[in-house]
Amino acid sequence: MSDIVGELPTRGEFSQQINSVFRTRLGDGSDIDLRLVQFDEHAVNATQENYSLLFQAPADMPPVQSIYRLDHEALGEMDLFLVPVKKDDSGLYYEAVFNQLIGA
Repeated sequence: MSDIVGELPTRGEFSQQINSVFRTRLGDGSDIDLRLVQFDEHAVNATQENYSLLFQAPADMPPVQSIYRLDHEALGEMDLFLVPVKKDDSGLYYEAVFNQLIGA
């Protein structure tokens, strides 16, 4: 992946997609579905918005932090930096954290 693609959805757009599927392609060419399972707002005020997304992947997905190209039916294509944060019987979980200045 050489060029970053896609304008990122807004905080509100992400928050409306809980339990929806984002598809990514791994380096070996296999397609993997990531389910957005959690949206957390940490700080939203006049100067910044800070929030995080938690995605659930199959348990056998490699736990590699990287920029992943995601495709979503409603939000389109985007690149997000995802970090593996936990694993349980339901899968491997990746987090994306956003800290954006407003009006900068």
